[in-house]
Amino acid sequence: MATSGTSLRRRRLGVALRELRERAGMTHQQVGPALDCSPSKLSRIENGEVGVRRSDLLVLLDLYGLDDAGQREELIELARESKRRGGWWLKYGEVSSPYLKLIQLESEADSIRGAELMFVPGLLQTEDYARAVIRATRPQDGPEEVERRVQIRLTRQELLKQERPPEFWTVLDEAVLHRTVGNRQVMAEQLRAMAAANELPHITIQIVPFAHGGHEAMAGAFRILRFPDRRDPDTVYLEGFAGDMYLDDASELTRCSLVFDHLSAAALSPQLSSLRMLEIAQGLTG
Repeated sequence: MATSGTSLRRRRLGVALRELRERAGMTHQQVGPALDCSPSKLSRIENGEVGVRRSDLLVLLDLYGLDDAGQREELIELARESKRRGGWWLKYGEVSSPYLKLIQLESEADSIRGAELMFVPGLLQTEDYARAVIRATRPQDGPEEVERRVQIRLTRQELLKQERPPEFWTVLDEAVLHRTVGNRQVMAEQLRAMAAANELPHITIQIVPFAHGGHEAMAGAFRILRFPDRRDPDTVYLEGFAGDMYLDDASELTRCSLVFDHLSAAALSPQLSSLRMLEIAQGLTG
């Protein structure tokens, strides 16, 4: 699957610019007038949400007092590369905003770990299950838009089928297995598909049983994405009704990593988790 690396290069450039600004002892409010932009736009540049023009980058490097010719050229090249477009998602036109950044980051990650409370993670959904989830969560979408989103989701899943896939490790609340999405047949097929995926060396699925009671992830689902180049900070993805969030703050990363470790330790083993999925699937189809 072709990937562009655009989002990671943009994030790496943003991190470098933030470090230079902080080293210079300047605030967003102080820097904004030099680019004739708002502090919020400068913040988006540093967060890797938007790119920066070469002329603006040169102004920033001068303002921050970066004289090292090698470092300047490295950042200029990083900015140039971050503007290159690429990636399978382009053929679908404008990919919906909640997914574009996630798709890019997934395609560049070498490890994806997380917890889900309500439904099967998108990377593991069968076509019929995905269609039922999209219909339920986006009732305003017509049939064509639903099918477009289903195809985007299925194409995302090619990530786990490529020659060198990322490690994918998810911990599911047992409620996910009992929530009949679509109908009983759709749900049974989904559970069997997950049990089969759990046999693959790069995929780990664990279930936190009802008997465990309350747990730390009850506050919300999350994913932690790690990248091959350790200069790129890990990212936490939080999906919510009011919008999606991406965090790379060290304290948030540590907190989510600890929650994941606690959940995986409390959950059933992958083998027992697969047995639980197959038992429930058998009960659905009788």
